[in-house]
Amino acid sequence: MSHDEHRTIDFFTEDALPAPRVTPADAERIAAQDLGFDAHAEALGSQQDANFLLRDESGADLAVLKIANPAFGAVEIEAQDAAADLVSSAHPELRVATVLRRPDGSPRRTAVDTESGPAVARLLRHLPGGTLSGPRHLSPSTVAAMGAIVAKVSTALRDFRHPGLDRVLQWDLQYADRVVAKLAGYISEPERRAAVRAATAEAWARVQQVADVLPSQAVHLDLTDDNLIRTPDSRIPMPDGVIDFGDVTTSWAVCELAVSLSSMLHHDGVEPHHVLPAIRAFHTVRPLSPQEAEALWPL
Repeated sequence: MSHDEHRTIDFFTEDALPAPRVTPADAERIAAQDLGFDAHAEALGSQQDANFLLRDESGADLAVLKIANPAFGAVEIEAQDAAADLVSSAHPELRVATVLRRPDGSPRRTAVDTESGPAVARLLRHLPGGTLSGPRHLSPSTVAAMGAIVAKVSTALRDFRHPGLDRVLQWDLQYADRVVAKLAGYISEPERRAAVRAATAEAWARVQQVADVLPSQAVHLDLTDDNLIRTPDSRIPMPDGVIDFGDVTTSWAVCELAVSLSSMLHHDGVEPHHVLPAIRAFHTVRPLSPQEAEALWPL
């Protein structure tokens, strides 16, 4: 294994991570030549990776081709796929975007060259149904279902260990104070910048009171409304699917829930108390300690 395959990302030593520039034609060539799928490729949005939906001649969805950001090494991609497999095995009632495999059982994964440098490409299971993202109202039952899924993922990953989890990510709330310090200068309005810094300092002081006793484990870290997939054709949006393990890392276990709750707060009509069904549902499956409960809102 090369040095690049062993490395893991540290946000504080990296510049921005723009998604690799890959055209649909490039994606179709990679899928056919390297991964054994002849298909039409349609670009999907992504912040840091290049994602394509692959369809056959009839228009049926086959898979998602994910070309990882070149900043992520092979060992990190292996950790992501292993985590997805673990959640899928532990909770067969959930649909999970696991890596597809060749007839010999090996993952459909390969190294490719992009304008941004060498990257890992792989085929993932496509989950129909759509996300919960957007401004739409979230019912209490939907919010509770989100919390329950977060707890299931948390319990499935509790004992997961992998060298690819040793990362320093922008989204990891263990580093929230450092991230705000690094990025606050990009807020152009002085009053808003000062308000963000003051709120961060207050929240971080509360977290630090219990930080030493917060349990750590492997976390998905991005179980947001963008990555929880709705049951197809359900009248009320109810999640039963999990995608995008790209931010899997080791962090405080309670971060898993805090990140998910944060994604609920921008929906129509959602006030802080409206996330309580998710907290209750999470606590039923994976009980929060008193210290984790103290840290949850500041995080």
